[in-house]
Amino acid sequence: MHSTCGPELLRHRNPNFTAPSRHFTETAATMGRRCRSLALLLLVSQVVAWQHATSAELRLALGERVQTLVAYREHSRSLEPEWALVRDAAQDANIMSIDCATEVAVCSELDVVTFPAIRLYHGDGRITRYRGPRKSTPMLDFLRRTSRPIVSEIASSATSFSDFTYSDDITFTAEFLPEEASLYEWQYRDLARQYHDRYSFAILPPSQHQSVVRCRNSLNDEDFTLKELWLVGALDELVSQCTAPLVLEPTRREIAELGQMAAQAGRHMIVHYFATSDSEKHVYREEVKPLAKKYSSDLLFTIIDTQEHPLMPAMVGLGTGTGISIENLRTGHLFPYPEGESSATRLEKFLLDVINGAVPPWDGLRAEVAHDEL
Repeated sequence: MHSTCGPELLRHRNPNFTAPSRHFTETAATMGRRCRSLALLLLVSQVVAWQHATSAELRLALGERVQTLVAYREHSRSLEPEWALVRDAAQDANIMSIDCATEVAVCSELDVVTFPAIRLYHGDGRITRYRGPRKSTPMLDFLRRTSRPIVSEIASSATSFSDFTYSDDITFTAEFLPEEASLYEWQYRDLARQYHDRYSFAILPPSQHQSVVRCRNSLNDEDFTLKELWLVGALDELVSQCTAPLVLEPTRREIAELGQMAAQAGRHMIVHYFATSDSEKHVYREEVKPLAKKYSSDLLFTIIDTQEHPLMPAMVGLGTGTGISIENLRTGHLFPYPEGESSATRLEKFLLDVINGAVPPWDGLRAEVAHDEL
């Protein structure tokens, strides 16, 4: 296996990779951690194979009344190395996989009809379905998150509050005036029951000042506060605002609704980025986060996998390649990002030129040759 890290490792995986500009690169420590994780995944992918349980072993595990995370699959090569990492890292739960192509009866008995399906069986009989990315880190976060109370009770000290706030990518905390607790606490706990598989929730001792719910999004480095708890739908709106990604990687269903989603959010342009690998997606996402935050009221930034959507690049002026294309929802015009623009600063300049009408739209005939990375 290739032994280098950082841009060299990414270049080994993708010969067309261009290292990001110095201003926008991650710190050496952060890149080192991510590199070690990527290197481990590359190693695992070369040596691991599915280690499926039998239906009898699954029934025995579920009967032991201990936490059991199960992946039901038929054919999933991409999940295989990620699941191996989960199995190796999770120490306090049974981690199993079932091949539903051979264990048809038990999969039917447990009502598994789509694949891959990942479910967590709690010791008390509850079942929580995993809805996130098929990647080891979010799956381990899910396992850790769902192993603790739906709503944690924490002390009001600054240390306890800070420790919890940064314990997950997205956390919610609440404190209520004693006389208002009966009005709002049950709504907050209902919200936690709905979303506890994705986010972490806590409640502080009664407040002496006012009732408030806070949300921290550490991925985006953003904080949101809700004080108007009496407003209808206020908690749901807080969830929508706080959990919205700065750079969206849309699902197949969301692809068809991107224009509507952007319009509903008041955004009139979509910045499409087409990539073929997770490493490309990660580098781009980290590069453009500052831009996405700066122009969040006007622009929607997306990442689209060309392996899942091979025809889309040609539809936005990129031919069969990867790269960036800007879509103006008001006019329908497309603006492929030209070859040679090699930094996030230049991308911002290109965006402003498009907004100000200084760039002619794509003529619909000639595909721009766009490069793979910023």
